[in-house]
Amino acid sequence: MSPKISFHLAVLLGAVLLQSGEGTRYRDFANSHIEPLGPRNEKLSAYCYRMMRERGLSRRTCKPSNAFIHSSANSIQLICRGAGTRVHPWRNMYDSRQSFRVTTCHSRGRFPRCHYQGEQRNGRVRVGCRNGAPVQFYRLR
Repeated sequence: MSPKISFHLAVLLGAVLLQSGEGTRYRDFANSHIEPLGPRNEKLSAYCYRMMRERGLSRRTCKPSNAFIHSSANSIQLICRGAGTRVHPWRNMYDSRQSFRVTTCHSRGRFPRCHYQGEQRNGRVRVGCRNGAPVQFYRLR
């Protein structure tokens, strides 16, 4: 194989790996923070316990806190694609322009008995974005 072809294959492989890494970061964000339905006729503590367990967020430790945004994945992605306001000119942090319903779950237990207490609020959210997709939840504003 010629050096020129090897170089192009290496560049292509690097691009594929970078994109798959970004896709993984978005999938991790979605798993941790996007839950369109919200609590269904259950106490917030039961909802938090169920969601943290179902999403694998309390497998090895009791995660101190986690926020679930109750909206479609598409509407949350739009924050990074023009429907959000950039917070800093050199950082990829965006505030949503619209309010979302958010359930924040706080740990009140010790592993392996992770007990969570939930709190529900409406507000704008701040997320970190990469390549037009949210990859980090910062806070509810």
